[in-house]
Amino acid sequence: MDIGIDRIFEMLSWDNDEKIQAQGINEAKKIKNISVLIQPIESKSVWENCAKVLASKKDEELNIYLIDLFKWLQDMNWPGADIIYNRLKHMPIKQIEMAYRFCLSLAEQTEDMVWKRVLVDFYNNF
Repeated sequence: MDIGIDRIFEMLSWDNDEKIQAQGINEAKKIKNISVLIQPIESKSVWENCAKVLASKKDEELNIYLIDLFKWLQDMNWPGADIIYNRLKHMPIKQIEMAYRFCLSLAEQTEDMVWKRVLVDFYNNF
């Protein structure tokens, strides 16, 4: 029997012991529509574990979510931001370049200098 998304999110919370979180991660890896794992607005307590699940996905699976993943880097203090950062670093530059440039432009337009600095450092250290 499949576990519902609500129960998975309960299991992913940092309030649980590591064993329950690990079970939640394993269940979350079965989710086909992974957009629900990108910074769920219901609770930041699941973001770190959602990032772990996303980081386990193949490059091709993440392709349509690249802009949202780069947006996760707007604040490197957000749970899971470092995991997403490192996952994006392991993708081919040609695959992420359009999303990267879009987000860099967005950071400039919105005068989000913190995010811009993260993006510039990301590219310079690629």
